[in-house]
Amino acid sequence: MKQVLTLVLLLSLVSVLPAPAAAVEAEASSDYASLIDVIAKAYIGKTVPGACVIVAEHGEVIFSKSYGYADIDKQTPIELDSTVFEWGSITKTFVWVSVMQQVEAGRIDLNQDIRAYLPDGFLKNLCFDTPITMLHLMNHTAGFAEQLFDLRYQEDDVEQPLENILSVHQPEQVFEPGTVCAYSNWGAALAALIVERVSGQDFAEYLKENILAPLSMNQTAVRPQWNDNPLLLERKATGYSYSGTEGIFHIEDWMRFCMYPAGSINGTALDLLKYANELAKGERKTSLLFQKRETQSEMLTETYRSFGANAGMAHGFWQYPNASGILGHEGGTYGFKTQFWVDPQTERVIVVMTNVMETDFCSKVMQALVDLPSVEAAAQVSSQEELRSLEGDYFAARSSWGNIAEIQGRIQAIQISAIADGQLRLRMPFGSNEYIFRQTGAYQFYCANASPEEQVLAFSVKDGSVAYMSFRLAHDYIPVSGTQGIAGTIAIVFIYVLCLLYWLVILVYQLGSLIFKKMLSPLWKWIPALCGLLLGISGLIGLIHWFPTYTVSSAQLNIIVRFNWICGVIAAFWCFRGIAKKKFRHAGIMLAVLVLQLISVYQIGFFTLV
Repeated sequence: MKQVLTLVLLLSLVSVLPAPAAAVEAEASSDYASLIDVIAKAYIGKTVPGACVIVAEHGEVIFSKSYGYADIDKQTPIELDSTVFEWGSITKTFVWVSVMQQVEAGRIDLNQDIRAYLPDGFLKNLCFDTPITMLHLMNHTAGFAEQLFDLRYQEDDVEQPLENILSVHQPEQVFEPGTVCAYSNWGAALAALIVERVSGQDFAEYLKENILAPLSMNQTAVRPQWNDNPLLLERKATGYSYSGTEGIFHIEDWMRFCMYPAGSINGTALDLLKYANELAKGERKTSLLFQKRETQSEMLTETYRSFGANAGMAHGFWQYPNASGILGHEGGTYGFKTQFWVDPQTERVIVVMTNVMETDFCSKVMQALVDLPSVEAAAQVSSQEELRSLEGDYFAARSSWGNIAEIQGRIQAIQISAIADGQLRLRMPFGSNEYIFRQTGAYQFYCANASPEEQVLAFSVKDGSVAYMSFRLAHDYIPVSGTQGIAGTIAIVFIYVLCLLYWLVILVYQLGSLIFKKMLSPLWKWIPALCGLLLGISGLIGLIHWFPTYTVSSAQLNIIVRFNWICGVIAAFWCFRGIAKKKFRHAGIMLAVLVLQLISVYQIGFFTLV
């Protein structure tokens, strides 16, 4: 009987003692699997060809799993330890770490005018007296327009020095530093150039010596042609885009990014995990990246937040929406989407990688793993009439202004309208998204149905006018009107096409007269019509080249622009010749159509050399 009682007592003690660590990890892994497998089932093989997800805590992997294929045709599965992904803009965080290393070494001052670190006269397109600092570059508030020309190397191209790449086609500075958040690849690459100059090392070599080697990241390549670790290409996943209308995947070219410090790192998921685990270390643990542990803590401290936004910047690292203690970055190329997030308080890491340019899967995984606080409605809301001052069309500050690349900003335009007291409707006329936002504060609104990245809408109002709108992390939205707005864009395209059809009809009519009536029209009728037709066709060729890739070759575009100028001048000359011959009705109509066509061509951006 005594032995029985002893056994019962021991069993009771076991039941109340904490579970072994292995058992806790197994339970956590099971919980993660139940959440992530459901999401994977909805996406993998449908809109996402392959993916992997890793969750780690205190440097130990709690959950890891791969889904789908690295190559659909070959049925090659995703492997956590060997499949190579493009990391895209996650590369920028390596720039910011290297900057903070140089801050720690006393070679960079975050608040110093960056011209102190660059060759004299290097920055050619500055438009404001306010100096640009390194902190502006890290916060994407230097004011640069988007740079979308000559972004890619071809496979057999020889890599150019970073300084040479950045000295050509410098973007315009369109906003005063510190006033608007406009995400900038060029600005991040410029920060890397500064690291090169103050450290005396090539940037790729600097990363290898100061970040990759200390973290034993042997399955990672930095350079745009990946010749610093060429064996990785044998294990690189095929990148895809998904066509919803066709329901199929299209193979995308690998991204050989000229401004490589802004988005060219390739590597495995486990190598990215090593980097993320280091950033997630608690304050009492020794850092492998910094001499002083305080430097890393400073780096992950908020440095900028747009008005009303639910997330800000921490020296270039993004805060997760409504969870400022979770920091990381997203990377997207034409065939890959990657994310990593770290929480130094809990030392938890989340890595998500896919081989398709698609955001929803990554977003759904994060929503499943992160508990976000609820947002309360405002106690007092503005009337519909008061909200009308916020109505209008908005372009992303991250746009290219004044040339063909501005089309990207136009097709991503947002339209805001007041629909009731305390309610705004957000529409993307050239997309499929439409949300209803309810007021939560002065000029601040919330939509629970949107993804965390798009749940908050806020307007910075100065002197009764909207200065900018916060919507998505890393770039604000700017109010536009007139020909820049949505209605103006539709009108410009309509005029462009109408003028093209007009010249085509004129030429067909004249050809018909020549063939059937043996009547040859005078040159002042033929030449303007022919030039107008060629003017329209050249623009279509440029647009066809632009839309599939969202990158523009400056050489090709400049040929089109020069050709358009020649066609326009010749057409105008012969229209005036017709007027001089007193053919006012026909020549006057042709001249009027030509003027409309030239205006539309200018607005689209095919009259601006780059």
